[in-house]
Amino acid sequence: MNVHQKQNIFGVQTNNRIANGDAEPENESSLLKSTRWSYEGIMRCGVQAYLRPCLFQGCGSISDTVFPMSSVCEAAGEMVFVVDGDRQSRNAAIDLVESVGYPVTGCANAAEFQAQVQLCKSGCVLIDPFLPGIDGLAVLEWMNITGVTLPVIFVSEIQDTSTVVRCMKEGAIDFLQKPFSKILFQRAVNTAIGLSRKRNCLNESRNLVNSLLETLTPTERQVAELISHGYSTKNIASELGRSENTIKIHRSRVFTKLKVNSAASISNIFNHCNKSL
Repeated sequence: MNVHQKQNIFGVQTNNRIANGDAEPENESSLLKSTRWSYEGIMRCGVQAYLRPCLFQGCGSISDTVFPMSSVCEAAGEMVFVVDGDRQSRNAAIDLVESVGYPVTGCANAAEFQAQVQLCKSGCVLIDPFLPGIDGLAVLEWMNITGVTLPVIFVSEIQDTSTVVRCMKEGAIDFLQKPFSKILFQRAVNTAIGLSRKRNCLNESRNLVNSLLETLTPTERQVAELISHGYSTKNIASELGRSENTIKIHRSRVFTKLKVNSAASISNIFNHCNKSL
């Protein structure tokens, strides 16, 4: 089997396997006009996803080290939440977030936060573990149960090792003890935002993959699944009781609808639906 190295329209090197019907043959002109996915689908930030903005929105000259902090990675409605019952402390944290350059909103208690956060796809949460009423740990537990995936940073003056340990076990990515330096705060927020953007990128990619899979007919779905398991055209024809020519037609439609250029990419697509970050 010959393996040909090509550059797709996003400048990502891809493997096109063109033998025994394992990939749809394409000449250079048709490849450049297509929006077919690369074999590996590795984004500029290292996340494995597909057709994301960083690959085609004029980002070729930007260093990979900038991602996912580049503006092209920003999600709609990105927000940093500062949840603190003390107004002075909350406003100070809001000022710090604004100085870093992120949109921010303050919440005096858990109820205010819970009413707003579920509309947010990307961002992070700075929260006092000792909130009045529903405390910060209870809020994090609620986030885990309801599927709110924004990274959480606990911020407190309390020097209690057991509290820090419990916060981290519940899924917080950091615990900032007051007083802290601006650079330490900035690093923590940047890390949280970067993680959130990667998660959002993966979710958006998964949604795109699922929407494309839904365009397949039941027979095309069967063919796609068999391709993903390494079946050749001949084996698929035998498995489904169809002629090889009929299977070739279905393969062609599968490749077109899923916007891929290799059988391995189809396998990657099915695996991608189950990935998490």
